[in-house]
Amino acid sequence: MKIKDRFAEAFRLYFILFTLISILLMVVGLLFDRERTFSYEVFLSPLVYAAIGVIPDFIFQSDKEISMKRMIIRRVIQVLIVETAMMLIVFAAPNIPSDRIEVVISIAVGILVVFVLSQFVEYIFELTQSRKMNESLEKYQQNNHM
Repeated sequence: MKIKDRFAEAFRLYFILFTLISILLMVVGLLFDRERTFSYEVFLSPLVYAAIGVIPDFIFQSDKEISMKRMIIRRVIQVLIVETAMMLIVFAAPNIPSDRIEVVISIAVGILVVFVLSQFVEYIFELTQSRKMNESLEKYQQNNHM
């Protein structure tokens, strides 16, 4: 895969993650920290978190076709890397109430949900692309065989 294609894929994943992370932050904030007033700095966190979420995709990207088993192992490693990075941020950030176990658990579960949903959205996007390519190939073959 060309570097241009990798960046295009990463860009798409970045904005999927950004959207899902923003929703996660809203839900967790409304559930556990409703009285907090945020400044405009709050808009920075989803940008940073989404960037962290894209990094494992670059690390594990391969031009070779891999088996389903290897793909699942890669995804598990990716989610563990993302979870670890995010939990380090949670416990280091002074404005996240990491002393409350329900907040930490909800963030950890939320990160897993965001990861799974982003993989699902990516799958749907790639499925749509492959169907369009197959349709185009079929039309091309029909037009060239007549």
